[in-house]
Formats: sequence, C-alpha cells, structure tokens
Amino acid sequence: MKKIILLVATIYFLIAPITYHPDTKLVLYYATLGNEKVWNIYKYLNENVDSAPKFHYPPMHYWFVKAELPLVKLIGGKDIVKWLGVGSNIAFLDKNIFIYNLTSKFPILLLLLVTGLIIYKIAKKAGLSENKSRLAALIWYLNPITLYSGVMMGQNDILAIMPFLIGLYFYFDYPVLAFLLFGLASSVKSFPLIWAISLAGVYPTKNWLNKIFLALIPIVFYLITILPFLQYDYFKTDVLNSGLAMRMFELKLFVPLVPVLLVLTTLIGIKNNLGKNLLGICILLMAINLAILGFSNFNPQWFVWLMPFLAILMVVSGGWWKLVVVVIPLMGITLLFEDKFLYWGLLSPVNSNLINLPLISDVLKSKNIDTGMLNNLFHLAVAGIYFYWLYVCAKFKK
Repeated sequence: MKKIILLVATIYFLIAPITYHPDTKLVLYYATLGNEKVWNIYKYLNENVDSAPKFHYPPMHYWFVKAELPLVKLIGGKDIVKWLGVGSNIAFLDKNIFIYNLTSKFPILLLLLVTGLIIYKIAKKAGLSENKSRLAALIWYLNPITLYSGVMMGQNDILAIMPFLIGLYFYFDYPVLAFLLFGLASSVKSFPLIWAISLAGVYPTKNWLNKIFLALIPIVFYLITILPFLQYDYFKTDVLNSGLAMRMFELKLFVPLVPVLLVLTTLIGIKNNLGKNLLGICILLMAINLAILGFSNFNPQWFVWLMPFLAILMVVSGGWWKLVVVVIPLMGITLLFEDKFLYWGLLSPVNSNLINLPLISDVLKSKNIDTGMLNNLFHLAVAGIYFYWLYVCAKFKK
C-alpha cells in the first residue's frame, strides 16, 4: 500500500497543477471573506456586497474549508489569497497558476489518498485477501471518475465521502460511532444522510427500535449543526431550498419519483438482508446512488459517490464492464453541459486559448443534432443502470 500510495500521489501531483476548475477556487474564496471570526458565511454574504454566488452548502462544509485555508496559505504563499478572489474566467492566466492549482487542491488530494487507505482497510476487515484489498484501493485511486472529479476538478465531495467510509469501517462493531460519523458526513454535504437512513433500515437486527434509533443519530447530528441558522430566511433560501434536496423532487409523475425509488430500494434491501455483509451494503448503496443520479438533474462530479462501493464490488465479483457502462453516459452528459470548464477549460492552464473553443453542444446543434434528445438518452441509460442494480438487490439472497 505504501508503494501504491506513493505512485498514485505522484500521478495526482502531476495532473492537478495542469487542470483547473473554478469551483475549487471559489469554495476556498469563501473562507477568505471577512476575517477569521466569520463563522456565519450566509449572514456575511447577505450583509456585504460581493460578486461571489451565495454559499449553498451546510455550515459544516464551510467550517471544513475554513480549516483548510491555513494549509493552503502555508504552501501557496500569501499571494494565493489574492488569486482566490480573481475572476474565474481569467484566474488561469496567472503566471503562478500551476502552483496555485496544486495548492488549492492539496487538501482534496490528501483526502483522496487517505480514502483509498480506508477502502483498503474496509476490504481487509470484510475478509478480502491482501491483493484484492489493494486492488480495491487502486481502482478507487485511478478510475476515470475519481481522476476527473477529485484530481482534475478538485471537487469537495470527498469531504463527506471520507468520514462516511470511516463510519462504514465501524458499522458492524460500533454502530453508534458509525452513525455519528455518518451524521458528520451528512453535515458536510447532504447526500450521505440518504445513505445513512438506508443503512439503518438494513442494519442486521430484527429490533426495529434499534433501526429507528440508528437512523435518528445522523438526522439529529445534522439538525444540531444547522439549528442556529434556521432562524435566517436567507439560510433557508440559499441552502435548504437549493441543491440535492430540490433536485430529488424535480421529476414528478403522480408522486415525486426519486424519494419513492429510494424507499423501494431500501425496502428490498431490508427484505433481502443486504446489511449482513459488505457486499450487500455496496450493492445497496450503488442502487441508492443511481436512483438519485438516474432520475434527477445531477452534476457530473456526483458520480464519484459510486466509486468507493463500485471499487469493492469490482474486486469481489469482477467485471470491468460495471465501470465502463457508468463512464460512457457520464462522458456524454458532461460533454453536453454548457460549461467549457467541464472539458476544454480544464486544460486552460496549459493553453489559455482552449477556452475560446466552442461549446460541444453548440457544434452539435449547428449540425442539426437534437442535443436535448441526446442528453435524455444518456440520462435514460443511467436510469437503466439503476434498474440493473435494483435487480441485483432483489436477487441478493441467491
């Protein structure tokens, strides 16, 4: 594992400086606003004029990023704070862009490396061989989704994924500790709260009071972290009425579809006792994530949610096709986004003229290709993958 981590770190530190996405810089920029005593970023942004968008993440996310800032300033130098405030469309023109890129992503890269080690430990604890446990970590490190979302884009989803996986390590032996860690993860970004509630439902006990108690732990933890902010209307608007929560309710037939699918998936998991071992848990969480991704308007980086569980599933049951069928629609959807920084713009530090290339969607439209229909087909493919994993959940006992 030491050799693997050293190799992967070298690869990460080669890729990170030459790739740029504005979100990495923007999230760190929030931590520089005001002074060190600013802990309510929502209030600050609503009381002070600033060109930055509102902060849409829970308060714990801001506090984590604020804790990152001293390390970023230590490595990048005092001038990196000025760079964080530069407009996203010109920041890649700075002469120090390579060191600033690497520095702003440095905490994320460290967490990606630590997460691979946690996956290795989880696999070992579950009884996988040394080689398979290492392979699971290696798949996590070097699959195209982790490289794209974590290393190239520098997205912060890992801030929630890592504490959740630490909780998963303790899931069977110390469930209260596990669900406290699930609550911490959910307080950074809300998606692990869905995972936690589902895992409480399938926890291997016949006592429903215990299941309910475990489900309440992360919910209460999350509510405690946001309780001081609920008095502010701007917090409700900027955080609670934006992001994942609202997207899950966008697609409606007779009822909001995503919540119904999440309940259905969890009920099948309970019926088939998917919580009895790591394999069942990974299958369940694959289906849960794909229910969200397949039936809501997602951001491409959200696909990294799949990878800790898919990495383990791939070494247990084999099949590289499981990764390929996820990556193909993801690539199609990403390239149809009207955001150059998801593809051409990523390499703007290497060649600033790349940002002048046209949107791929505009090129396709000029050739009379219906990009809306094409985008729907890629989303339909993701939905189809969900039904495959739902079928696997239903057949788990066999």
